[in-house]
Amino acid sequence: MKIKSFLIFALFLIFAVNIFSQTEREIRAVWVATNFRLDWPPPTFDQQKQKQALIEILDNIKSKNLNTVYFQVASNGTVLFKSSFEPFSPYITGEVDGAASYDPLQFAVEQAHKRGLEIHAWVNVVKCFSGTESNILNNSNHISKRKPEWIVEDIRDGQKSLWLDPGLPEVREYISEMIAEMVENYDIDGVHLDYLRYPGKNFEDEFSYSVHGTGLSRDEYRRKNITDLVELISKKIKAVKHYIKLGVAPIGIYKNKNGTNGWEGYTEVYQDSRDWLKRGIIDYVAPQIYWGFNDNPRFGAVAKDWVENSYGRSVVLGIGAYKPSVKPDMDQMIQYARSINADGVSFFRYENIKDTEFNSFQYKTYPAVMAWLDGVYPEPPANLSYRRNQSAQNLFSLSWDYQKMKSQNDSIRYFALYNLPNSNSELLADYLFDVIPADRSSVTLAIDKPKRANYYFTLKSVSKLWNESIESSNVISIKFPQLIALAEVDDLLNKPVLIKDANRKSTVLLYSKEKEKIEIIGVKEKTNNILLSGNILPGKNVLSLVNDLSGYRSIKISFKSSHKEVELKL
Repeated sequence: MKIKSFLIFALFLIFAVNIFSQTEREIRAVWVATNFRLDWPPPTFDQQKQKQALIEILDNIKSKNLNTVYFQVASNGTVLFKSSFEPFSPYITGEVDGAASYDPLQFAVEQAHKRGLEIHAWVNVVKCFSGTESNILNNSNHISKRKPEWIVEDIRDGQKSLWLDPGLPEVREYISEMIAEMVENYDIDGVHLDYLRYPGKNFEDEFSYSVHGTGLSRDEYRRKNITDLVELISKKIKAVKHYIKLGVAPIGIYKNKNGTNGWEGYTEVYQDSRDWLKRGIIDYVAPQIYWGFNDNPRFGAVAKDWVENSYGRSVVLGIGAYKPSVKPDMDQMIQYARSINADGVSFFRYENIKDTEFNSFQYKTYPAVMAWLDGVYPEPPANLSYRRNQSAQNLFSLSWDYQKMKSQNDSIRYFALYNLPNSNSELLADYLFDVIPADRSSVTLAIDKPKRANYYFTLKSVSKLWNESIESSNVISIKFPQLIALAEVDDLLNKPVLIKDANRKSTVLLYSKEKEKIEIIGVKEKTNNILLSGNILPGKNVLSLVNDLSGYRSIKISFKSSHKEVELKL
């Protein structure tokens, strides 16, 4: 098979350090906002600079081991893709419906998939204008000019916005057809619906209610309109591509209860999201739980309420990274999401996390399984081999063979490259090194400053729905003979070490000769608290503690398999 162009990956100290084991798949998402140019595009009409800025955003997202992007493509009545329904955004060319040299959504999809990132097209659904961009509002192709009878003006807190009336069947048809056309034309992984609601109780829909609301109270009628719209979108996009993931970002509180008092979706904006989950017309919710653990309402109480009422569908906890009460606790929120069996988290928005490093995302992982979407299990790649670069001894080219699947609906989309500690190691999710686009049959690795005498690699095929091939390719070994004499270097870390930095963050360095379940326990004068629980891997492990250890006398490390216990004084 002809060798494709290379990808270059730097493996600095590759797998010399094993961070805390996390074998579960989870959605790690971020909202990338384009309305008002919040995250992208930058304030320039130089389209090469725009493209480069998006590449840098996606590179940064990948470097953080996130795996999902909610990329905003429709807002304020304009879009960032080719549409027969809505005018093209002026953010690219400087004018509404301008002729761009590239298609932003197409470019975003291609670049996301090159980096092994899932990408969902984020659509503002019912709200069609806010702000002061008069060039958008006054354009003759804006929906408010083409269909003024569909528009309801809302004034709230002195700010005017325009909304489509979802009580009109023709409005619901228009929205669903626009989204279905986008799904047909672009290789997106999902559709992400925002502003899928009314602006509030005070909404002038007398005409549509008098015509279509027979037998229903106003509240029942409005909830039904939003639910009918969700169902129509779902039916149309699933008819086009059954594997497309449909998600909604409802406001944070479904209904008020103890610990979750605030603006609620069910009665205030008519989002009956529990009904959508129960009926299976959406695949996931990403509720906007933009509060801290100690806020009112409380993040923990709201998050748990969503997970406990998921009806078997996915719940992605929306985290308000822009809030001072939230940002310091984001790693703790990730751990909390895992503890209550949420399917992941999403951060609002990219600008607020671009400089954040997440201790909880030390390993790569796939997005959470959505088993009801089914999908295929592809055949594995074969004949994995490597070739050492003659000019640079730290460069190695891996290549392999594979057969394209007959089905185009859920074909091979990626290859999963695993780095194993030993040639016969069990293939754990923790060893996932990178996700490679399926249009490649080779990759180049740069192993700088190797810390092992042998490196072992294997490969699996991965479908669009992240189903891995049952079998993997053969395992190859890359050897560094000059390091064999240093094979015993790991014994230097035979005792755990506690490191504390100036920001009161603590790290435990721990060596293990086997996979082991441990607990790290904080010891006070009268009470003990579990600070961390999970698996460590053979070799060196770096365990980050999110807790402030002030007030603890010591920490104990309990090894569950060997029944050993080590105490470290603070």
